Amino acid sequence: MILDKEGQRKLKIEPIEGSYNSYAVHEREKRDWSGNIYLACLALILAIGFFT
Repeated sequence: MILDKEGQRKLKIEPIEGSYNSYAVHEREKRDWSGNIYLACLALILAIGFFT
């Protein structure tokens, strides 16, 4: 775990196959669904306007 101003970040560390002492670091973040929700609402409004 690494401390930063937001608190703790969760890191996933995996060894890289075929290499010696090399690791890949992946940061686990919560997904931000707000953009997808706005896009779905826009698509719904456009569909309603198209079919009426």
